[in-house]
Amino acid sequence: MGEKRLEICVDSLESALAAIRGGADRIELCSALSEGGLTPTRGLLRAVQKHKTKHVEVFCMVRPRRGPMVYSEGEAQIMMDDAAALKREGADGLVFGALNMNGTVNQNLSRQFMQVADGLPCTFHRAFDLVQDHLCELETIIQLGFQRILTSGGKPTAVEGCDVLKQLTAAAGGRIVIMAGAGVKSANAADIIRRTGVTECHASARISRVFEYKNAEVKMGANDDNVIWVTSEEEVRGIKAAIANI
Repeated sequence: MGEKRLEICVDSLESALAAIRGGADRIELCSALSEGGLTPTRGLLRAVQKHKTKHVEVFCMVRPRRGPMVYSEGEAQIMMDDAAALKREGADGLVFGALNMNGTVNQNLSRQFMQVADGLPCTFHRAFDLVQDHLCELETIIQLGFQRILTSGGKPTAVEGCDVLKQLTAAAGGRIVIMAGAGVKSANAADIIRRTGVTECHASARISRVFEYKNAEVKMGANDDNVIWVTSEEEVRGIKAAIANI
């Protein structure tokens, strides 16, 4: 089936370094993974670039807020400006997705985005899992010029979406990469690849870390400030080992 590639999504320098040490082939650089991944700062991109090797790509998420993948004109302009800035900072690729209210890919906004990317490889993210007709929108995304689609096959996890992932991989016919994501772990990555034929997997490989504050009653937001999630170097290495010889 050829060489398998592993992408790890991260939202901190610590996690990026763990992903690199663990053998990730690509990093999806984000902020706020707790919100599904938002646009990272240029400062974080610069910091990661200081440590990455030539064998590791850094693709940057471009998503201005949490919530629905339907965007206003103002939000669309923010995404174009962010994409241009991240490209200037040397991102190896960009990650994007936008839909219409009827559950189809927003082709106009996607074309604008690809123009801003100007040849930089682009991934259409899991907004794809929300579309009404996956096989139809697969063709749309191919025509738009995206390099890959990150998807769980329209299910909560890639394991549950294996049947659709297999259909998408067959329909893609090598014209675009279908990358399996959502719930991918060292314990199931090899099985997902065998069942679907995908050549790339996407995972967070995260573990929790707890901090004890003297005043734990004060919070800066809705979530607990004493818990952070970071990439496990060991889990990254475990996924890589699991998929290496399939």
